[in-house]
Amino acid sequence: MNATVVLVHGAMHTPWIFAPLRERLTARGITTRAVQLPSSNPDSAAAQGLTEDVEVVRAAVAAVDGPVVLAAHSYGGVPATWAAAESDQVVELVCIAAFALEAGTSMMEWMGGDFPPTWVHSPDGHAVKAGDAEESIFSGVDPALTAEAVKRLNWQGLRAFTEKLGAAPTDVPLTYVVATEDPALPPAVQEQWAARAAHSVRIASGHSPHLSHADEVADILVKSVARARSGS
Repeated sequence: MNATVVLVHGAMHTPWIFAPLRERLTARGITTRAVQLPSSNPDSAAAQGLTEDVEVVRAAVAAVDGPVVLAAHSYGGVPATWAAAESDQVVELVCIAAFALEAGTSMMEWMGGDFPPTWVHSPDGHAVKAGDAEESIFSGVDPALTAEAVKRLNWQGLRAFTEKLGAAPTDVPLTYVVATEDPALPPAVQEQWAARAAHSVRIASGHSPHLSHADEVADILVKSVARARSGS
């Protein structure tokens, strides 16, 4: 049985962001699912936190009949890491320019206690949104695709940043995809996380390689599924 690829989006995103990647995986015979994290919501007051995100990822994994390759982008690496630590079904965790934090750490701690100065706070104080997404999140992405992606960005709940990662897996192989031209998450930091991964791959991409280099990311995930099938 082939593993199913469960995709976890980054902050402010929706599952739509994985559409180009999912098309390529479907063409290769790979079954995919993509979650909607409750921390990302068009209504800032309704945006939730890391705890709820983990519950959604955990449920998505449990709903699969068989093994799962859990692939996450950016902030999505945090709830994916936690969910992978608590599931016997996850056979590989793939971080696509994603945060591979250690247990007991929060995003806010990693960021040094404050948000980037270009980020916007919601009037109700419950959420944030990147104000420079074209340059930071979607650098190198096709302009038309970037424009659509920016239109679809949600508010991101503050608790996604302040709640600490509750657990990290010790026996789930990690594949880290380093985006070597990333202006949002420094490639040097990604290299530190990649150094402790079972497998690492470098793509000459900005922060969203699943959009700018969808074929290359699809190839990486196909290899993850093949490893799961062979048990290697």
